[in-house]
Amino acid sequence: MRKSRGSRRKDGGVSLKENQITNGPSKLCQALCIEKTSLNMEDMAESNRFWVQDEINENSSFQTVITSRIGIDSYGKEWAGKPLRFYILGNKSVSVRDREIENRILTSNG
Repeated sequence: MRKSRGSRRKDGGVSLKENQITNGPSKLCQALCIEKTSLNMEDMAESNRFWVQDEINENSSFQTVITSRIGIDSYGKEWAGKPLRFYILGNKSVSVRDREIENRILTSNG
């Protein structure tokens, strides 16, 4: 993944910190070599070529932060404000955190 992400960088990705390899949708696609020519318009709910699978582990627990997408203001307030961005609370590979929502989650957990 470091090599794939580094293909466009002068240093080949050597200087990337671990949490910078996949911290954002575009960077994740670069790291996994997902290109428009291979999976553009692929229905993730129906795909047999690419899928996301939960690993059930009794010892793991995490909370999901649900917030609005970043950088889509040009699509209008309605779409920019929809809760269509999800990330794991405390994950170090999140590009931009929603501190307000994170604080609400942490406060509500006591």
